[in-house]
Amino acid sequence: MQIVTDHTQNYGGRFKYLTFLNLLIQLMYFIIAPMADVLTLLKGREDNWLVKLRDLMFASLTFPICVFVASSFWGIYMIDRELIFPQALDKIFPPWLNHLLHTWCAVVIIVEGAFIKHKYPRNHVGLGLLAAFCATYLMWITWIAYVAEFWVYPFLRVMPNSGRIAFFTVAACVVAFFYFLGKWKTMFIWGGEKQEKTTANTNPKNGVKKKVKKAE
Repeated sequence: MQIVTDHTQNYGGRFKYLTFLNLLIQLMYFIIAPMADVLTLLKGREDNWLVKLRDLMFASLTFPICVFVASSFWGIYMIDRELIFPQALDKIFPPWLNHLLHTWCAVVIIVEGAFIKHKYPRNHVGLGLLAAFCATYLMWITWIAYVAEFWVYPFLRVMPNSGRIAFFTVAACVVAFFYFLGKWKTMFIWGGEKQEKTTANTNPKNGVKKKVKKAE
């Protein structure tokens, strides 16, 4: 399989690759996260807009996209590396850089989620933002295929249209699964929303009982 010629590959630049967009998401997140910590220390409480933005970004984009990039890349790589990372690219990307882009990014975000508590948004908000990003990226690479007459990833070039539709459908389900995986992991490590709701529901009852005793 041949690598796309330079003049064609220039269309869209690096922004046509999900790996590069993932790096931008990671960069934005790890800029916002320490800023949120500093603001928390200054205000003395975690209820501030930067913490909410950090948690929303982690839940909706950072965790699911990063884990999807790593798992999909290595999954296709093990089937046939020529379909995702042709051997000719080894001269440009050394193994350590490949692992930095497609392995350690996922490891770092998984470990970060285990040590930092994140409050997940409502599912329609988190999944809505994730779906908007995925739909935008799908339209972007489809536009590139239409204008520049080539698909960004080699495995898409060898698929019929029905195969591409099937792949995009499965990919969407996998990304949604990773969203819930991050949520379940957070609930398992830090305790879930059910505990908070239970506590909130029991406190008012206790308060009513105390008032009744005082009245008696």
